[in-house]
Amino acid sequence: MISLKRTLHIVVAVLLALLVLMFVRMHLAAAQTARGNAEEGRYRTQMWCTECHSVEPETAGTGTFAPDFTVIAKRRSARWLHAFLRRKHTLMPDFEFNRTQADDVVAYIVSLKSLKRN
Repeated sequence: MISLKRTLHIVVAVLLALLVLMFVRMHLAAAQTARGNAEEGRYRTQMWCTECHSVEPETAGTGTFAPDFTVIAKRRSARWLHAFLRRKHTLMPDFEFNRTQADDVVAYIVSLKSLKRN
């Protein structure tokens, strides 16, 4: 039969494991947020992306054939955007973003999630 002391140790170990899991999930969620400079990202997207995309909330719906950045912001996570920007592109110009540039562009796109359209 399991002693009371051993049962208490098991309960404490389970609680500690749950606490660690909670902190790991919080850390992963924080890592998925944008790390860059949104204003710099806005500047970069205006230079590089407006030929195909609508990059400003005010111009949503005016892009030629590529999705608006407001739509992308609502549908994609920061983590997905980082991965997308760091790999080769087949359907768009193959920009080579360094980490800072990708962080800035992702920060700008993610910032569009919180904007309300009229």
